[in-house]
Amino acid sequence: MKIVLIDHCFIKLTSTLLVVILFLLSAGVGSGKIIYVKPGNSIQAAVNSSTTGDFVVLKTGNYKENVIVNISGIMITSETDSYGGVVVRSLNENSSVFQINADNVTIKGLSITGSGEAANTLGICDGVYCPQARIFLEHANNCIIEGNNLYENRYGVYLQDSMNNTLLHNKFSNNSIWLDEGCSQNKLLGNTIEKGDVTLGAQCWNNTVFLNRLSNGGGIIIGCCGGNNLVSTNNVINCSTGIEIYDVQAKTVIRDNKIRDCNYGIDLTFVFKSKVYNNTISNSSIGIFLKDNCHENELSNNMVISSNESGIDLRDEITDNHIYNNYFNNTLNVRADNSKGNFWNTTKTKRTNIVKGPYLGGNFWANPNGTGFSQTAIDSDSNGIRGQPYRVNGSDIDYLPLLMRSSA
Repeated sequence: MKIVLIDHCFIKLTSTLLVVILFLLSAGVGSGKIIYVKPGNSIQAAVNSSTTGDFVVLKTGNYKENVIVNISGIMITSETDSYGGVVVRSLNENSSVFQINADNVTIKGLSITGSGEAANTLGICDGVYCPQARIFLEHANNCIIEGNNLYENRYGVYLQDSMNNTLLHNKFSNNSIWLDEGCSQNKLLGNTIEKGDVTLGAQCWNNTVFLNRLSNGGGIIIGCCGGNNLVSTNNVINCSTGIEIYDVQAKTVIRDNKIRDCNYGIDLTFVFKSKVYNNTISNSSIGIFLKDNCHENELSNNMVISSNESGIDLRDEITDNHIYNNYFNNTLNVRADNSKGNFWNTTKTKRTNIVKGPYLGGNFWANPNGTGFSQTAIDSDSNGIRGQPYRVNGSDIDYLPLLMRSSA
Protein backbone atom coordinates (compact mmCIF):
# COMPACT_ATOMS: atom_id res chain seq x y z
CA MET A 1 0.00 0.00 0.00
CA LYS A 2 1.34 3.42 -0.98
CA ILE A 3 0.37 6.78 0.53
CA VAL A 4 0.94 9.80 -1.69
CA LEU A 5 1.37 13.05 0.26
CA ILE A 6 0.70 15.81 -2.23
CA ASP A 7 1.82 18.64 0.05
CA HIS A 8 4.87 16.78 1.54
CA CYS A 9 3.86 17.28 5.15
CA PHE A 10 2.87 15.08 8.08
CA ILE A 11 -0.71 13.84 7.77
CA LYS A 12 -2.79 13.29 10.90
CA LEU A 13 -4.63 9.97 10.72
CA THR A 14 -8.32 10.70 11.11
CA SER A 15 -10.77 7.88 11.70
CA THR A 16 -11.78 8.18 8.03
CA LEU A 17 -8.22 7.54 6.91
CA LEU A 18 -7.84 4.71 9.40
CA VAL A 19 -10.93 3.08 7.97
CA VAL A 20 -9.47 3.38 4.48
CA ILE A 21 -6.14 1.85 5.53
CA LEU A 22 -7.78 -0.96 7.50
CA PHE A 23 -10.04 -1.72 4.57
CA LEU A 24 -7.09 -1.97 2.20
CA LEU A 25 -5.15 -4.18 4.59
CA SER A 26 -8.09 -6.46 5.41
CA ALA A 27 -8.87 -6.82 1.70
CA GLY A 28 -5.27 -7.74 1.02
CA VAL A 29 -4.81 -4.76 -1.28
CA GLY A 30 -1.11 -4.06 -1.23
CA SER A 31 -0.87 -1.97 -4.37
CA GLY A 32 -3.72 0.46 -3.70
CA LYS A 33 -2.62 4.09 -3.23
CA ILE A 34 -4.04 6.80 -1.00
CA ILE A 35 -3.76 9.99 -3.03
CA TYR A 36 -4.15 13.20 -1.03
CA VAL A 37 -5.49 16.38 -2.54
CA LYS A 38 -5.39 19.73 -0.78
CA PRO A 39 -7.28 22.94 -1.70
CA GLY A 40 -5.68 24.55 -4.71
CA ASN A 41 -4.68 21.21 -6.21
CA SER A 42 -6.70 19.35 -8.84
CA ILE A 43 -9.12 16.55 -7.93
CA GLN A 44 -9.23 15.69 -11.64
CA ALA A 45 -5.47 15.23 -11.75
CA ALA A 46 -5.62 12.91 -8.76
CA VAL A 47 -8.41 10.88 -10.38
CA ASN A 48 -6.51 10.66 -13.64
CA SER A 49 -3.42 9.34 -11.86
CA SER A 50 -5.39 6.73 -9.92
CA THR A 51 -5.97 3.06 -10.74
CA THR A 52 -8.48 0.50 -9.50
CA GLY A 53 -8.31 0.14 -5.74
CA ASP A 54 -6.99 3.67 -5.07
CA PHE A 55 -8.42 6.24 -2.66
CA VAL A 56 -8.51 9.96 -3.52
CA VAL A 57 -8.69 11.71 -0.14
CA LEU A 58 -9.63 15.40 -0.09
CA LYS A 59 -8.22 17.49 2.74
CA THR A 60 -10.40 20.01 4.55
CA GLY A 61 -11.25 23.10 2.53
CA ASN A 62 -12.93 24.38 -0.62
CA TYR A 63 -12.50 23.13 -4.18
CA LYS A 64 -13.90 24.50 -7.43
CA GLU A 65 -13.93 22.24 -10.46
CA ASN A 66 -15.90 19.71 -12.47
CA VAL A 67 -14.57 16.16 -12.27
CA ILE A 68 -15.02 13.32 -14.75
CA VAL A 69 -14.42 9.87 -13.26
CA ASN A 70 -13.48 7.27 -15.86
CA ILE A 71 -11.47 5.00 -13.54
CA SER A 72 -13.32 1.98 -12.13
CA GLY A 73 -13.03 0.89 -8.52
CA ILE A 74 -11.80 4.09 -6.85
CA MET A 75 -13.11 6.04 -3.85
CA ILE A 76 -13.22 9.83 -3.61
CA THR A 77 -13.68 10.76 0.02
CA SER A 78 -13.17 13.45 2.63
CA GLU A 79 -10.26 13.33 5.03
CA THR A 80 -12.23 15.05 7.76
CA ASP A 81 -14.86 13.52 10.01
CA SER A 82 -16.66 16.84 10.51
CA TYR A 83 -19.72 17.27 8.31
CA GLY A 84 -19.12 19.83 5.59
CA GLY A 85 -15.36 19.95 6.06
CA VAL A 86 -14.77 19.46 2.34
CA VAL A 87 -16.81 21.59 -0.09
CA VAL A 88 -16.62 20.92 -3.83
CA ARG A 89 -18.22 23.67 -5.92
CA SER A 90 -18.93 23.55 -9.64
CA LEU A 91 -16.56 25.54 -11.82
CA ASN A 92 -18.91 25.35 -14.80
CA GLU A 93 -22.50 25.45 -13.59
CA ASN A 94 -23.73 23.82 -16.79
CA SER A 95 -21.75 20.64 -16.10
CA SER A 96 -22.09 18.13 -13.31
CA VAL A 97 -19.68 18.49 -10.41
CA PHE A 98 -18.89 14.77 -10.55
CA GLN A 99 -19.66 12.88 -13.75
CA ILE A 100 -19.15 9.15 -13.20
CA ASN A 101 -18.72 6.97 -16.27
CA ALA A 102 -17.11 3.98 -14.57
CA ASP A 103 -18.22 1.10 -12.34
CA ASN A 104 -17.57 0.50 -8.63
CA VAL A 105 -16.86 4.15 -7.83
CA THR A 106 -17.55 5.55 -4.35
CA ILE A 107 -18.17 9.23 -3.54
CA LYS A 108 -18.29 9.74 0.22
CA GLY A 109 -18.44 12.49 2.83
CA LEU A 110 -18.38 15.58 0.58
CA SER A 111 -20.43 18.75 0.44
CA ILE A 112 -21.21 19.38 -3.22
CA THR A 113 -22.85 22.51 -4.60
CA GLY A 114 -22.94 24.87 -7.59
CA SER A 115 -20.99 27.92 -8.58
CA GLY A 116 -23.72 30.30 -7.47
CA GLU A 117 -24.29 31.36 -11.08
CA ALA A 118 -27.42 30.80 -13.17
CA ALA A 119 -27.56 27.38 -14.80
CA ASN A 120 -29.41 25.58 -17.52
CA THR A 121 -31.31 22.43 -16.61
CA LEU A 122 -29.29 20.53 -19.21
CA GLY A 123 -25.58 20.60 -19.89
CA ILE A 124 -23.40 19.00 -22.56
CA CYS A 125 -21.90 15.52 -22.16
CA ASP A 126 -19.93 13.97 -25.02
CA GLY A 127 -21.49 16.38 -27.48
CA VAL A 128 -25.10 15.65 -26.49
CA TYR A 129 -27.41 17.14 -23.90
CA CYS A 130 -27.40 15.59 -20.46
CA PRO A 131 -28.77 16.65 -17.07
CA GLN A 132 -26.59 18.98 -15.04
CA ALA A 133 -26.37 17.53 -11.54
CA ARG A 134 -24.19 17.54 -8.48
CA ILE A 135 -23.39 13.85 -9.17
CA PHE A 136 -24.25 12.31 -12.55
CA LEU A 137 -23.90 8.57 -13.16
CA GLU A 138 -23.99 7.56 -16.82
CA HIS A 139 -23.74 3.85 -17.70
CA ALA A 140 -22.22 3.37 -14.25
CA ASN A 141 -22.91 0.28 -12.17
CA ASN A 142 -22.23 -0.85 -8.58
CA CYS A 143 -21.33 2.65 -7.38
CA ILE A 144 -21.86 3.99 -3.86
CA ILE A 145 -22.87 7.59 -3.10
CA GLU A 146 -22.72 7.85 0.68
CA GLY A 147 -22.87 10.52 3.37
CA ASN A 148 -22.71 13.54 1.08
CA ASN A 149 -24.37 16.92 1.42
CA LEU A 150 -25.82 18.06 -1.92
CA TYR A 151 -27.54 21.40 -2.18
CA GLU A 152 -28.86 24.21 -4.39
CA ASN A 153 -29.58 22.46 -7.68
CA ARG A 154 -32.45 20.77 -9.50
CA TYR A 155 -30.70 17.42 -9.50
CA GLY A 156 -28.57 16.27 -6.61
CA VAL A 157 -27.90 12.80 -8.01
CA TYR A 158 -28.97 11.79 -11.51
CA LEU A 159 -28.67 8.24 -12.84
CA GLN A 160 -28.88 7.44 -16.53
CA ASP A 161 -28.96 3.83 -17.72
CA SER A 162 -27.15 2.76 -14.53
CA MET A 163 -27.71 -0.34 -12.40
CA ASN A 164 -27.11 -1.68 -8.90
CA ASN A 165 -25.97 1.60 -7.37
CA THR A 166 -26.52 2.60 -3.74
CA LEU A 167 -27.41 6.10 -2.49
CA LEU A 168 -26.98 5.94 1.27
CA HIS A 169 -27.40 8.52 4.06
CA ASN A 170 -27.02 11.58 1.84
CA LYS A 171 -28.54 14.95 2.63
CA PHE A 172 -30.27 16.87 -0.19
CA SER A 173 -31.39 20.48 0.09
CA ASN A 174 -33.20 22.04 -2.89
CA ASN A 175 -32.01 18.92 -4.71
CA SER A 176 -33.68 15.80 -6.04
CA ILE A 177 -32.80 12.21 -6.90
CA TRP A 178 -33.66 11.23 -10.46
CA LEU A 179 -33.37 7.77 -11.99
CA ASP A 180 -33.70 8.13 -15.73
CA GLU A 181 -34.78 5.56 -18.28
CA GLY A 182 -33.42 2.06 -17.85
CA CYS A 183 -32.13 2.41 -14.27
CA SER A 184 -32.70 -0.86 -12.41
CA GLN A 185 -31.75 -2.59 -9.17
CA ASN A 186 -30.66 0.64 -7.50
CA LYS A 187 -31.08 1.26 -3.77
CA LEU A 188 -32.02 4.62 -2.22
CA LEU A 189 -31.54 4.14 1.51
CA GLY A 190 -31.80 6.54 4.45
CA ASN A 191 -31.47 9.80 2.54
CA THR A 192 -32.88 13.13 3.75
CA ILE A 193 -34.44 15.32 1.06
CA GLU A 194 -35.61 18.86 1.81
CA LYS A 195 -37.43 20.75 -0.97
CA GLY A 196 -36.87 18.02 -3.53
CA ASP A 197 -38.24 14.70 -4.68
CA VAL A 198 -37.34 11.17 -5.74
CA THR A 199 -38.27 10.26 -9.32
CA LEU A 200 -38.01 6.86 -10.99
CA GLY A 201 -38.42 7.45 -14.71
CA ALA A 202 -39.48 5.23 -17.61
CA GLN A 203 -38.53 1.55 -17.67
CA CYS A 204 -37.06 1.53 -14.17
CA TRP A 205 -37.27 -1.95 -12.67
CA ASN A 206 -36.51 -3.57 -9.31
CA ASN A 207 -35.40 -0.44 -7.47
CA THR A 208 -35.71 0.03 -3.71
CA VAL A 209 -36.66 3.33 -2.04
CA PHE A 210 -36.33 2.64 1.69
CA LEU A 211 -36.12 4.65 4.92
CA ASN A 212 -35.85 8.06 3.26
CA ARG A 213 -37.25 11.30 4.67
CA LEU A 214 -38.74 13.86 2.27
CA SER A 215 -40.22 17.20 3.27
CA ASN A 216 -41.57 20.35 1.62
CA GLY A 217 -41.10 19.09 -1.93
CA GLY A 218 -42.61 16.78 -4.50
CA GLY A 219 -42.56 13.38 -2.76
CA ILE A 220 -41.77 10.04 -4.43
CA ILE A 221 -42.73 9.61 -8.09
CA ILE A 222 -42.61 6.45 -10.23
CA GLY A 223 -43.12 6.89 -13.96
CA CYS A 224 -44.34 4.65 -16.72
CA CYS A 225 -43.61 1.20 -17.96
CA GLY A 226 -41.34 -0.19 -15.25
CA GLY A 227 -42.28 -2.35 -12.29
CA ASN A 228 -41.33 -4.51 -9.32
CA ASN A 229 -40.14 -1.44 -7.45
CA LEU A 230 -40.36 -1.29 -3.65
CA VAL A 231 -41.23 1.93 -1.81
CA SER A 232 -41.05 1.16 1.90
CA THR A 233 -40.73 2.79 5.33
CA ASN A 234 -40.29 6.32 4.02
CA ASN A 235 -41.44 9.43 5.87
CA VAL A 236 -43.01 12.04 3.57
CA ILE A 237 -44.10 15.39 5.04
CA ASN A 238 -45.75 18.45 3.49
CA CYS A 239 -45.19 17.46 -0.13
CA SER A 240 -47.47 18.00 -3.11
CA THR A 241 -48.00 14.22 -3.32
CA GLY A 242 -46.61 11.70 -0.88
CA ILE A 243 -46.19 8.83 -3.35
CA GLU A 244 -47.32 9.04 -6.97
CA ILE A 245 -47.30 6.17 -9.48
CA TYR A 246 -48.53 6.43 -13.05
CA ASP A 247 -48.74 4.07 -16.03
CA VAL A 248 -47.14 1.15 -14.22
CA GLN A 249 -48.32 -2.22 -15.48
CA ALA A 250 -46.32 -4.59 -13.29
CA LYS A 251 -46.22 -5.15 -9.58
CA THR A 252 -44.97 -2.30 -7.42
CA VAL A 253 -45.16 -2.47 -3.62
CA ILE A 254 -45.88 0.57 -1.44
CA ARG A 255 -45.73 -0.39 2.22
CA ASP A 256 -45.02 0.87 5.74
CA ASN A 257 -44.72 4.53 4.70
CA LYS A 258 -45.82 7.50 6.82
CA ILE A 259 -47.30 10.37 4.84
CA ARG A 260 -48.75 13.54 6.32
CA ASP A 261 -49.74 17.06 5.31
CA CYS A 262 -49.58 16.32 1.57
CA ASN A 263 -52.18 17.28 -1.00
CA TYR A 264 -52.50 13.64 -2.12
CA GLY A 265 -51.22 10.88 0.13
CA ILE A 266 -50.89 8.05 -2.42
CA ASP A 267 -51.90 8.75 -6.02
CA LEU A 268 -52.26 5.86 -8.51
CA THR A 269 -52.96 6.60 -12.18
CA PHE A 270 -53.35 3.75 -14.68
CA VAL A 271 -51.68 1.28 -12.31
CA PHE A 272 -52.20 -2.49 -12.44
CA LYS A 273 -51.42 -5.34 -10.03
CA SER A 274 -49.64 -3.32 -7.35
CA LYS A 275 -49.88 -3.62 -3.59
CA VAL A 276 -50.43 -0.75 -1.14
CA TYR A 277 -50.38 -1.81 2.49
CA ASN A 278 -49.39 -0.86 6.05
CA ASN A 279 -49.19 2.85 5.19
CA THR A 280 -50.30 5.67 7.48
CA ILE A 281 -51.70 8.75 5.74
CA SER A 282 -52.89 11.80 7.65
CA ASN A 283 -53.98 15.39 7.00
CA SER A 284 -54.07 15.08 3.21
CA SER A 285 -56.71 16.49 0.90
CA ILE A 286 -57.25 12.99 -0.52
CA GLY A 287 -55.66 10.08 1.31
CA ILE A 288 -55.59 7.47 -1.49
CA PHE A 289 -56.50 8.49 -5.05
CA LEU A 290 -57.12 5.95 -7.85
CA LYS A 291 -57.93 7.12 -11.38
CA ASP A 292 -57.66 6.33 -15.09
CA ASN A 293 -58.38 2.61 -15.21
CA CYS A 294 -56.50 1.43 -12.12
CA HIS A 295 -57.34 -2.24 -11.67
CA GLU A 296 -56.27 -5.45 -9.93
CA ASN A 297 -54.51 -3.54 -7.17
CA GLU A 298 -54.61 -4.61 -3.54
CA LEU A 299 -55.00 -1.97 -0.81
CA SER A 300 -54.94 -3.36 2.71
CA ASN A 301 -54.03 -2.53 6.29
CA ASN A 302 -53.66 1.20 5.63
CA MET A 303 -54.65 3.91 8.10
CA VAL A 304 -56.15 6.98 6.41
CA ILE A 305 -57.19 9.73 8.81
CA SER A 306 -58.11 13.42 8.83
CA SER A 307 -58.38 13.86 5.05
CA ASN A 308 -59.92 17.17 4.05
CA GLU A 309 -61.82 15.92 0.96
CA SER A 310 -62.00 12.12 1.21
CA GLY A 311 -60.11 9.20 2.66
CA ILE A 312 -60.14 7.27 -0.62
CA ASP A 313 -61.27 8.53 -4.01
CA LEU A 314 -61.95 6.20 -6.96
CA ARG A 315 -62.24 8.47 -9.96
CA ASP A 316 -63.51 7.41 -13.39
CA GLU A 317 -64.44 3.77 -14.01
CA ILE A 318 -62.12 2.11 -11.54
CA THR A 319 -62.76 -1.63 -11.23
CA ASP A 320 -61.51 -4.95 -9.84
CA ASN A 321 -59.42 -3.56 -6.99
CA HIS A 322 -59.31 -5.33 -3.63
CA ILE A 323 -59.71 -2.86 -0.75
CA TYR A 324 -59.95 -4.42 2.70
CA ASN A 325 -58.70 -4.24 6.28
CA ASN A 326 -58.13 -0.48 6.08
CA TYR A 327 -58.89 2.05 8.79
CA PHE A 328 -60.74 5.10 7.47
CA ASN A 329 -61.46 7.98 9.85
CA ASN A 330 -62.39 11.03 7.82
CA THR A 331 -65.42 13.29 7.51
CA LEU A 332 -65.95 11.72 4.06
CA ASN A 333 -64.31 8.32 3.92
CA VAL A 334 -64.93 7.30 0.33
CA ARG A 335 -65.85 8.93 -2.95
CA ALA A 336 -66.57 6.37 -5.66
CA ASP A 337 -69.44 7.70 -7.74
CA ASN A 338 -68.66 6.01 -11.08
CA SER A 339 -66.52 3.06 -10.02
CA LYS A 340 -67.95 -0.44 -9.82
CA GLY A 341 -66.86 -4.01 -9.46
CA ASN A 342 -64.33 -3.35 -6.69
CA PHE A 343 -64.06 -5.70 -3.73
CA TRP A 344 -64.32 -3.99 -0.32
CA ASN A 345 -63.80 -7.06 1.83
CA THR A 346 -61.91 -10.32 1.76
CA THR A 347 -63.19 -13.71 2.86
CA LYS A 348 -63.78 -13.80 6.59
CA THR A 349 -60.55 -15.25 7.93
CA LYS A 350 -59.37 -16.02 11.45
CA ARG A 351 -56.59 -13.46 11.76
CA THR A 352 -56.06 -10.24 13.74
CA ASN A 353 -57.34 -7.25 11.78
CA ILE A 354 -56.32 -3.59 11.74
CA VAL A 355 -58.41 -2.75 14.84
CA LYS A 356 -57.21 -5.84 16.76
CA GLY A 357 -60.35 -7.85 16.10
CA PRO A 358 -60.14 -11.63 15.58
CA TYR A 359 -61.13 -11.75 11.89
CA LEU A 360 -60.11 -10.23 8.61
CA GLY A 361 -63.09 -9.00 6.65
CA GLY A 362 -63.83 -5.54 5.33
CA ASN A 363 -62.75 -2.07 6.43
CA PHE A 364 -63.21 0.03 9.54
CA TRP A 365 -65.42 3.03 8.73
CA ALA A 366 -65.03 5.77 11.33
CA ASN A 367 -65.80 9.45 11.62
CA PRO A 368 -63.90 12.11 13.63
CA ASN A 369 -67.02 12.87 15.68
CA GLY A 370 -67.47 9.21 16.64
CA THR A 371 -70.60 8.52 14.57
CA GLY A 372 -69.05 6.41 11.81
CA PHE A 373 -70.64 3.19 10.56
CA SER A 374 -68.11 1.05 12.42
CA GLN A 375 -68.32 3.12 15.59
CA THR A 376 -72.06 3.02 16.29
CA ALA A 377 -72.78 -0.71 16.56
CA ILE A 378 -72.20 -3.06 19.48
CA ASP A 379 -70.09 -6.15 18.89
CA SER A 380 -72.58 -8.48 20.53
CA ASP A 381 -70.96 -11.73 19.38
CA SER A 382 -67.37 -10.48 19.83
CA ASN A 383 -66.32 -11.35 16.30
CA GLY A 384 -65.40 -7.78 15.32
CA ILE A 385 -67.72 -7.81 12.27
CA ARG A 386 -70.86 -5.68 11.97
CA GLY A 387 -73.95 -7.63 10.96
CA GLN A 388 -75.02 -5.05 8.38
CA PRO A 389 -73.08 -4.35 5.16
CA TYR A 390 -71.65 -0.91 4.39
CA ARG A 391 -72.78 0.46 1.03
CA VAL A 392 -69.90 2.23 -0.66
CA ASN A 393 -71.98 3.36 -3.66
CA GLY A 394 -74.83 2.06 -5.78
CA SER A 395 -73.05 -1.16 -6.72
CA ASP A 396 -70.05 -1.68 -4.42
CA ILE A 397 -70.59 -3.01 -0.90
CA ASP A 398 -68.39 -3.87 2.06
CA TYR A 399 -70.14 -7.01 3.30
CA LEU A 400 -67.95 -7.48 6.38
CA PRO A 401 -67.33 -4.01 7.90
CA LEU A 402 -65.12 -4.12 10.97
CA LEU A 403 -66.01 -3.12 14.52
CA MET A 404 -63.95 -2.42 17.58
CA ARG A 405 -64.03 -5.60 19.61
CA SER A 406 -66.22 -5.30 22.70
CA SER A 407 -64.30 -4.95 25.95
CA ALA A 408 -67.09 -6.74 27.85
